[in-house]
Amino acid sequence: MGKLQEFDITFTNNKVVYGPGESISGTVKIRTANSLQYKAIKVNCQGSCGISNKMKDASWALEEQYFNSTLSVADKENLLQQA
Repeated sequence: MGKLQEFDITFTNNKVVYGPGESISGTVKIRTANSLQYKAIKVNCQGSCGISNKMKDASWALEEQYFNSTLSVADKENLLQQA
């Protein structure tokens, strides 16, 4: 199995916060020392909102998950080393 040398996710427009109905696009770059056998490459996206507060040593936090979605981007192939 090849050793992972680089793993990078780059969003097309460098946004940090997205609103309802907005599309998210970008690239995933994976570089290994050798060919790498894999069953699948999947991207898991999670969206949530959280708030917290601490007043007079009494703290509380609340988080609500909006979505959790997994997309398979490749199945049952070889990642080949590029020069």
